[in-house]
Amino acid sequence: MPKLTKKNTDIIIQHILESKTIKEAIRLIEPPITFQTWCNYLAKDPELMNRYHQAKVASCDLQLAELDEELNKLVSDSVDPKGVSIARVNAVKLKQQQIQWNLSKMLPKQYGTSTQLQVSGKKDEPVVFKWQE
Repeated sequence: MPKLTKKNTDIIIQHILESKTIKEAIRLIEPPITFQTWCNYLAKDPELMNRYHQAKVASCDLQLAELDEELNKLVSDSVDPKGVSIARVNAVKLKQQQIQWNLSKMLPKQYGTSTQLQVSGKKDEPVVFKWQE
């Protein structure tokens, strides 16, 4: 397995923070490493895994800020009906859905769309739901 130096680790994390994919980031270091090698390092080093996760979340935050700027531009351009194309609107929607999906996988408690309900009690007793006002 190729050696991953601290300098290269910092470069990879910086690229992730700049919203590059991990495939791009691992190709931009010298010498480049494979995705499998990166995964092996993550599995062996919990601190690196934590830094990588935090960088991915921060990257989504950057992408959300950029998306917000694009939405504001779309709104201002919408004054003129010819100023906004359907393709541009669809591209922004697609980007928003991608960011939402990424965040729901990285931080499911905050951004997930599913909820889970756990009910416990004795098997021979009925389940009773009560609403408090």
